[in-house]
Amino acid sequence: MVNGDTARLSAPPPPDRRRGSRLSRLVLLAGAVFGLALVPASLFESTLADAFAALAGLCFALLLFAWLARAVWRRVFWSVGRRLAVSYVLVGVLPLILIAVLVALASYLTAGFLLGHLSRDAIEDLHLDLEAAARDHLYGSYPAVRGGGELAVAEYRNGLRVEGDPEAPALWPEWMATAQRLRRLDPEERRRPFVALADGRLSVAALAGDGRRGVLVRLDGDPAAALRERSRAWFQLFRADDPSRLSTTRIQVFGRVLTFRGLWIRRTAEETAEYFRLAPPAMPGEPTWLERPIVLWMERTGDLRALADGAVVTDGVRVSLAASPTILFRTLLSASEQADSTAWVALAGIAVLLFEIWIAAAALAVFMIFGLSRAVNRLSAATRAIGRGDFGFRIPVRRRDQIGALQRSFNAMAGHLGELVETAAQKEALDKELALAREVQQNLLPEKIAARPGVEIASFFEPSAAIGGDYFDVLERPGGRLGLVIADVAGHGLAAGLRMAMVKSAFELMTDEGRPAGEMLERLHHLLRRRSGERSFVTLAFVEFDPSGGALELINAGHPPCYVVRAGGQVEELAAPGMPLGTLAGRHGRAAARLAAGDAIVLLSDGIIECSDGAGEQFGYERTQRSLAVAGAGAEALLAELLARMRAFCGEETVVDDRTAVVLTYRPPAASEAASPSRE
Repeated sequence: MVNGDTARLSAPPPPDRRRGSRLSRLVLLAGAVFGLALVPASLFESTLADAFAALAGLCFALLLFAWLARAVWRRVFWSVGRRLAVSYVLVGVLPLILIAVLVALASYLTAGFLLGHLSRDAIEDLHLDLEAAARDHLYGSYPAVRGGGELAVAEYRNGLRVEGDPEAPALWPEWMATAQRLRRLDPEERRRPFVALADGRLSVAALAGDGRRGVLVRLDGDPAAALRERSRAWFQLFRADDPSRLSTTRIQVFGRVLTFRGLWIRRTAEETAEYFRLAPPAMPGEPTWLERPIVLWMERTGDLRALADGAVVTDGVRVSLAASPTILFRTLLSASEQADSTAWVALAGIAVLLFEIWIAAAALAVFMIFGLSRAVNRLSAATRAIGRGDFGFRIPVRRRDQIGALQRSFNAMAGHLGELVETAAQKEALDKELALAREVQQNLLPEKIAARPGVEIASFFEPSAAIGGDYFDVLERPGGRLGLVIADVAGHGLAAGLRMAMVKSAFELMTDEGRPAGEMLERLHHLLRRRSGERSFVTLAFVEFDPSGGALELINAGHPPCYVVRAGGQVEELAAPGMPLGTLAGRHGRAAARLAAGDAIVLLSDGIIECSDGAGEQFGYERTQRSLAVAGAGAEALLAELLARMRAFCGEETVVDDRTAVVLTYRPPAASEAASPSRE
């Protein structure tokens, strides 16, 4: 390995002691402007001054709210465990609450539709009973109407009323006979169940006749009371032109008028007592909320016609309805108790099964949240211990997943730091401590690359600080192949060295497991993405070379291009554009080539290419290619030529970026039996 001169060390920049953030300064500025704007607004009666003060106050309030929200967010959600718990509540619990609300609304609407259906059935049954009563009276009997209510009867002969109800028309109401015949065929006619008496009261009437004789039967009394007796639900009837009717709201949406009518919400003590007389509670005393009339609904009938002549009096009758869930549930199950009970039992069984599945999923989610939170808390505690200088702190690793690998990598990094600090504590001079730090850095990289048949390998590493951020190695791959890896961690110094150690540990671990190259880079990318704290990225180039045939494959993650140097001195750029590891995209480039006897593959870091002279001009890609155009040179000679030209151009300027190079020359057994070690 070729080591450059030790770079001059610079102390880390002092920490930023400013407590105020940009938003805090904006809040203070807005508060000051608002305070100044209040002065002219209070001294002068000016609309402009008042408007400016109001605008300044609004800006100050918005900025203050944003500052408070950010402060609360940072204080409450600083912990990863709290964020995971809140995320679980938002994803796993809040939808259940929303679904429950939606189910409650759907259940209420379903109950309302059922209540409306019951009201229409009750009105229809009342009409049928009145028609039956009219026929019975025509033939001599005097039945009562089911559900209560007195009957008023008028008799007709030859189309004239001869006796009976004075509210009945004097002439036979032919319009009613026609409507009664159409009632079973015309749905619109069924929507006109009520008639208006001469004094405006509502009633329900039916008639029967045999040619010369006829009978008109009318409900004498409040039709709403009769409907309550029939349905056990609360009925109130309002004419559309009644000034005391419930309020109505109309909203026009895209040309369509939506009508919203009031519901039976306010009721007197007498009305409440009447309702519970019709639907008494199961147990004496205060009724439960399921037995209270909490389901409110509104129906609208068709035109209201006068009993006398069938003329339209108003555009309809509003029916206000109320019932308890208990009454509606009993009505829902009354048709076929056995079949309905079976359906409800099946529904309850499915509901219990789904609830058990949700409980299991919730328990699994809570278990995962606690596991991840505990692992993150351990990493956080280890980081604080390292920050306090306790480099002997170790995380107990029991996990076998990626977090466990990260914890083991952290322990390895802590171990390296512990060794560095323990060794540096025995030294008195700062230069010796830095020398030991450089030694630890170099120990992480291969000190000597072993000779291998069929290839010559030379390497070079020159850090820009006591601990560099570059990494390279030659690894054994399955099938006798070689893996050449070179990486550059963003940044310099101790932080870059720690990240490099993590990259090295993870890469060697995955190499020992025999994973494919693409999978190794992908897992390393996700490992860097999931690291807590400051994000960093790594450029990496991995060349998998087969000495048996000379074939090689390059996988590049944002690293500078590699170069293939042919035996005749021709230089080919092997570029495979890709994104660095740890960035958002994570896509890697691929390229392939084949080496013949005497050809070489050169891997470089950007510290060599971007090396600059005193005027700031960089060494650059073109000079790099020209420096490699050496015919028939071995790995050592090719690397020496490149370094000599780089130093001749850049001079003895301070190394501002780590410089790393790995050169492999292909010497198949037919051409050479020797392999070159790394230069020291």
